[in-house]
Amino acid sequence: MEHFDFKNAVLMVLLVALAVGCQTKEQPKEIAKSSSTDLKAEIRAQVDSLYEVYEKFGYEWIDFYDDEYTAIYPNSPIKLMNKDSLRAQWKGIYQKYHVKLIERGEPTIIESEDMAISYNSFNEIFVNKVTNDTTKNVGTYIIAWKRQPDDSWKIVFETLHNN
Repeated sequence: MEHFDFKNAVLMVLLVALAVGCQTKEQPKEIAKSSSTDLKAEIRAQVDSLYEVYEKFGYEWIDFYDDEYTAIYPNSPIKLMNKDSLRAQWKGIYQKYHVKLIERGEPTIIESEDMAISYNSFNEIFVNKVTNDTTKNVGTYIIAWKRQPDDSWKIVFETLHNN
């Protein structure tokens, strides 16, 4: 029986481990880091674009939302929503009311690399198409934005507080 050389065996194991460990691996694509100022500017542009489209009172503003998002509305439970349910909700609103955004405040933005929170005041009215009764809706709109793999931003959470 041949003599087993423990030192050589350990050396071989270490060399194999070193060779395997040094293999080049594809690194995951890293999102380019942006400065705080740049991130705030990106989110401010998103908020401005969202309101610009919302004021047309069509459905294009729904494209700012992620396919699924979380919503907390006054006097209702937390809901997991999607674009189709949001569109159905607003179809009912648009059928019953003329909606007019009177004003909105400048957004305050809290940013991180891949998430941001924006909140701003809003003042809008809903005029019943049949009775002309007017409902005033004033409050604070709060949304969470998430950076997408294509570097765009989508709404993943929304809530509002009525004054």
